[in-house]
Amino acid sequence: MSNLNSISPMAEINISELSTDDNVLAITEHAFLGHVNIRGASDNKKFTAAAKKALGAELPTQANTFLVAGENTVLWLGPNEWLVITPHNKATVLIEKLEKLLADTFSAVNDVSGGNTVLEISGDKAQALLRKGCPLDLHHSVFSTGQCAQTVIAKTSMILWQTDDAPVYKLVVRRSFADYLGLWLAEAVREYRV
Repeated sequence: MSNLNSISPMAEINISELSTDDNVLAITEHAFLGHVNIRGASDNKKFTAAAKKALGAELPTQANTFLVAGENTVLWLGPNEWLVITPHNKATVLIEKLEKLLADTFSAVNDVSGGNTVLEISGDKAQALLRKGCPLDLHHSVFSTGQCAQTVIAKTSMILWQTDDAPVYKLVVRRSFADYLGLWLAEAVREYRV
């Protein structure tokens, strides 16, 4: 798990400077969150009951959806895979709880916190900014609040989810691509800063 004293994955890019002064665009990095990958069969009642007990909510089973349960955001990644985003200081306890409850089931729980960072992009031009580098159709009739998808932005793999109709998007990107994506974003936002 990443150390809270570590340098943010986007430390070299002053992410706060990419936001505009009005409601046009805001970009924020949420570094050092806990990222817990869970794998198991969604049709195994023992697995789903144990996961529900640990998370405080049932795992989302509808493709490309997510749910928020307290401080946890649970993203559907596939029929047998989920990613839980949780506060950094809660990740170890969550992992221990999941491992204990899932001990007798065919499942896997992995801490992938150190390899990721989360960006939040919001404002009137958030969707337009994402469209510059993401091939996913982000029109509200296709992709809206409550949905998530594994896709790319500027050739960088990401998990994207929409948390609000405003719109507000969150992206999980790999730490190793954070600088590259930050540089891309710095160029991509220039037209909104005039």
